[in-house]
Amino acid sequence: GKSINLPFSRWLGLRFVHAPLLSLASGHPFSDTTNGFRGYSVRYLQDPRLALFRNIFTGYELHYYLSVQAAKLGFKIKEIPVTRAYPAKGPVVTKISPIKGNFKVLLCLFKACLGHYNPEN
Repeated sequence: GKSINLPFSRWLGLRFVHAPLLSLASGHPFSDTTNGFRGYSVRYLQDPRLALFRNIFTGYELHYYLSVQAAKLGFKIKEIPVTRAYPAKGPVVTKISPIKGNFKVLLCLFKACLGHYNPEN
């Protein structure tokens, strides 16, 4: 997707950490892995190999888990460009706090990439 006025730290994390790690873990070349605008097929969401309804999914875990597993389970993945416009001036509206929030996001990302959320774990 295209982001207008993307904060440098977000661009850096997406370009050099988030997208490369999810791409490596899944085997699919993702370009924007932080955009929450997603669509999934019913067939994918009902696949018993996902075991979606578990208490381990309380935050961003499911978001990253679904990205990795879609490719690993052989489902078709297609990225459709969307635009995310950030304000030209003033603070960027986000629910993620700078230190604690970003740490939690990275922890979820690493765990998803290492298979921590897989049903057999």
